[in-house]
Amino acid sequence: MRSKKMLVELLKSLRPRQWTKNLLVFGALLFVPGAIEHGGAWGRSILAFVIFSLAASAGYIVNDIRDRDYDRAHPKKKNRPIASGKIPVGAAVAFSILLLIVVIAGSLYLDMVDFILPPPATPLDRIPYAFLLTLVFYIVLTFFYTVYFKNVPIMDVLVLSGGFTLRAVAGAVALRVTISPWLILCTGLLALFLVLGKRRQELIRLQTNCELPSTGDEAGRSALAGYTIAMLDQFLMIAASVNVMSYSLYTFSTSGHPDDRLMLTIPFVIYGIFRYYFLIHSRNQGEAPEEVLLKDRPLALCLFLWVISVAILFLLPGFKEPV
Repeated sequence: MRSKKMLVELLKSLRPRQWTKNLLVFGALLFVPGAIEHGGAWGRSILAFVIFSLAASAGYIVNDIRDRDYDRAHPKKKNRPIASGKIPVGAAVAFSILLLIVVIAGSLYLDMVDFILPPPATPLDRIPYAFLLTLVFYIVLTFFYTVYFKNVPIMDVLVLSGGFTLRAVAGAVALRVTISPWLILCTGLLALFLVLGKRRQELIRLQTNCELPSTGDEAGRSALAGYTIAMLDQFLMIAASVNVMSYSLYTFSTSGHPDDRLMLTIPFVIYGIFRYYFLIHSRNQGEAPEEVLLKDRPLALCLFLWVISVAILFLLPGFKEPV
C-alpha cells in the first residue's frame, strides 16, 4: 500500500496538467502542408510530445527539490509531493534521473528511425542527432533557469520564453522540415506574453499577502523584487501588440501562402490575446496559464476554432509550404 501511494505521488510530481505547454511541438505539424495527413509525421510528433513532456517533468522535479522550502509557504504549492514531504528528496532525484534516461533513449530512437516518413532533403540531414541536441539544449536551458536565471529580472521571462520556443523548434526537427523563422518568432512572443502575465499575478499575490521577496532570498523567486505591477502592465501591453502584429505579418508576408488566406484567422488571434489580457486584469488569472487555457471556455473555444480554421485553410488546394 505504501509503495502504491508513493507511485501516485511520483505521478503527481510529473505535473501532467502542464504537459499542455508541450502541445507546441505539434505547431510544425500544423504549419507544414500535407504533413497533417501523413501517418509517419503524426507518429513522430506524438513521440516528440511525450519526450518533451517527460523532460519537462524531470525539470519540474528538480525545481521542486530546489524550491521546496519556498513552496511550503505558498498557498497551493505547499501541497506538492516534495514540498509536503510525501516524496523523499532522494527518491525524487532518482526519479528525475530515470526520466532523463528515458527521454534521451527516446530522442535517439526518434533520430535514428524513419517511421513511415521518408527523410526529406533538408539542412537538418547534415546535423546528426538533431532532435537529441535540441532536447539537450532545452534541458541545459531549464537547468540554468532553475539555478540562476529565475532570480534575474527580465532574463527570467526571456529564458522561460526560450524554453517554449525550443518546444516548437523540436517539433520541426522531429519532422525533419525546414524551421520557419515565423514559427520561432510567433511562438517566442506568445510565450513571453503568457510568462509576463504569470509574473504579474505572482507579484500581486505576494503583495496582497505582504510576502514581498527580498533580493537576497535564494529560496524565493527574487526576480519578482525587481518588478512592479506598472512595469509588468507596460510589458504586457507591448507583448500583446507585437503578438498580433507578428502573426498578422506572417499571414500575408511569406511566400508559402500568396493568396493571403491565413488572414482570415487573425480575428481568432486578436480575440485570444485580448481575452487572456482581460482575464489577467479583470479576474486576476494567469499565474497558471495552463489552467486558464483549460478552464476558460471562451478562450478554449477560440483556440479550438483557430486550429480548425488553420487546418482547413492549409488543406485547401493551392497552398504551399510556408517559408
